Amino acid sequence: MSRLDKNQTYTLEEFLLYVNEERVELYEGTPVFMAPVSFEHEGVIANIIGELTSALKGRQCLVFSSNLLPDISIVCDKHKLCDKRCYGAPNIIVEVLSPGTARNDRLLKLHYYEKAGVEEYWIVDYQNRIIEKYLLKSDYYVLEEIYDQENHYFSSTILPNIQFSINDIFSFLGQ
Repeated sequence: MSRLDKNQTYTLEEFLLYVNEERVELYEGTPVFMAPVSFEHEGVIANIIGELTSALKGRQCLVFSSNLLPDISIVCDKHKLCDKRCYGAPNIIVEVLSPGTARNDRLLKLHYYEKAGVEEYWIVDYQNRIIEKYLLKSDYYVLEEIYDQENHYFSSTILPNIQFSINDIFSFLGQ
């Protein structure tokens, strides 16, 4: 049982002292408790990490996944990594929607990552089999592309060597 109080605010350092295996994220100092993730959510993350690892092999960028915030991040400046944390914005962040977190991913996290200066933000919706790609332009996110069954060949704007078919990401879901 967590000692975090959903009605109290915490610094990141305080939050990290309390968090163990529980699914909880910190938004503007307030803990948000989440339901366990589904196999669909985990499968999509695993497939994206596989594509990213392959695309970035031999490059300076590193791929991270976490049960905390965010689902996947890519950091290309190793100087940002120190003391088991990333100091500064990752280059790319990927969030996979779950029914209970979709609103937070689309609104709160989008605003948070935009404010932090994350260059590219992907929102992955496995229920509808789409990936939305947002690009930071003049301090605000612009929806650059939506990839779906017709427009299925994904390509990162800031790291163009990242390319994959979204059909491969969602293939294990069946029809």
